[in-house]
Amino acid sequence: MAPSSPGGRLLLPAALVLLLAGALLQILAGYSHPDLSGHAWGTDDAYISYRYAHNLAAGDGLVFNPGERVEGFSNLLYVLLLTPAEALVGTAGIYAVSTGLNLLFAAIALVLLYRFARPRLGDRSAGWLAVLFALCPSLWAAIASGLETPLVLLIQIATWILVERAVEEGGEKEERRAFFGLCVLAAVSVLSRADGFVTPLLAAGFLGLRGRWRAAAGLAVATLAVFGTLTALRLSYYGWPLPNTYYVKVDGSLAQRFESGWLQLVSAALATGLLFYLAIFGLAAARGLKGLSPRRLRRPDPLPGMPFPAVFAAGWLAYFVYVGGDVFYDRFLLFLFPMGTYLLLQLAAEIRRPRLVAVLLALVLVLQLIPLGTDPRFSYRAAKYDRWTLLGRYLGEKHPGALIAVDGAGKVPYFSGLRTIDMLGLADSHIAHGKAENRGYFRVGHAKSDLDYVLSRHPDLIASWLADTWGLRQGPVPEPESMARAGYRLIYLVNTDAESKGRDLLDVRSASADEIRSRFAEGYRYGVFGRISGISSAL
Repeated sequence: MAPSSPGGRLLLPAALVLLLAGALLQILAGYSHPDLSGHAWGTDDAYISYRYAHNLAAGDGLVFNPGERVEGFSNLLYVLLLTPAEALVGTAGIYAVSTGLNLLFAAIALVLLYRFARPRLGDRSAGWLAVLFALCPSLWAAIASGLETPLVLLIQIATWILVERAVEEGGEKEERRAFFGLCVLAAVSVLSRADGFVTPLLAAGFLGLRGRWRAAAGLAVATLAVFGTLTALRLSYYGWPLPNTYYVKVDGSLAQRFESGWLQLVSAALATGLLFYLAIFGLAAARGLKGLSPRRLRRPDPLPGMPFPAVFAAGWLAYFVYVGGDVFYDRFLLFLFPMGTYLLLQLAAEIRRPRLVAVLLALVLVLQLIPLGTDPRFSYRAAKYDRWTLLGRYLGEKHPGALIAVDGAGKVPYFSGLRTIDMLGLADSHIAHGKAENRGYFRVGHAKSDLDYVLSRHPDLIASWLADTWGLRQGPVPEPESMARAGYRLIYLVNTDAESKGRDLLDVRSASADEIRSRFAEGYRYGVFGRISGISSAL
């Protein structure tokens, strides 16, 4: 056991305070994500989950539009956790509840990490591990996003801890307890994300590498049993074996997905300080493989020096690249920060050179904090401007009962309460199961569309960026030929700058083409088209 340090114990509460301060700063003054939503209250995708929770609380079932069964979410457990909050606080308080849950999950992960590291590294090193984890801007952004990322991170860290306990020499009783805990976590992981099976299967693979074959097989069976049960329920309720989100996102060719995932990984490594951690993982893996031979492979524990974080990182990064990455490029790479820091501190305990260790920790901290000056998510402002919330509430008030087609299926549908066609397909089966119109283009979750299908449903409103991949218009003109032929005209413009202009939503039904071009140049680059025959009398 590592030596105790009274000063080191004070670092845990300090870390919790830093985590709270960073998360609140991001929630109250930062971007949710550079996803073109400005200084908003949460990222747009989070509100897709909120809408499902809202409809479930209202008694309409797990649906995006009442009466239409489409699984447009990939985080079932998170939706279920938010459903009681939707019943109690509704649209006014759901974001606060979501970020509160996220902060709680992150704090629990931090405490578990500290308690795990303390007997292995000592109080002081465990404390610095907690501090560095708390001072992670990418974690603050994940908390503020309103997405389920902190829950996934907590599951990953808890799985790591239980796997380590399962392979340590702690007796048969301790191994049984760790195995039971891993099976419970496997079920929670599968329910938490559509790809939640990856974490427990990687854990099972590691147990196999360490010679715990019975535990590895048992964990794999438990994981697949929960996944199979969930798949059967999904088939009976939605009619498809996988969520709609899978068919939308994992669509491009293997080469396209590999290129996208690899570029996102490189971008995250360079922009968030992960490059240093990746080097640490590589070093740890090389040390774990040192001396490997065919004879050693026949031993009960052929890789006693291989750390779980190195195996988990290799498997998860391979999966990340395979599926093409994620729109929120660093959210599912968060585990690299605490696991990488742990491996660094473990190495530092071996070399016993305090000054070098201090330099390395300072370097890690600087690299982690660099995004505060380079990433637009951390351009803090006191005043929030959330354009999609503004637009959603306005359309719900002005056009009750309308059918809207929209290219961002989160806040506008959620706050308007309108029946919605998701033009990106996350919550629309026809688009999700169709083929991308441009097979040479791939962006996770944004490659599929079908404007002809959308127009065939005769939506009353169509909301979209005024420069997009569907060709709704060519340039900032009020009546693009394709829309005019379909019977639509531009009726509203929305300010898309990061700050409010006072008049953020403009009625442009009577504006000239030159006036609209001028407004476009000023930052009004999102438009709402109205169906002339359907709603002109209400306009």
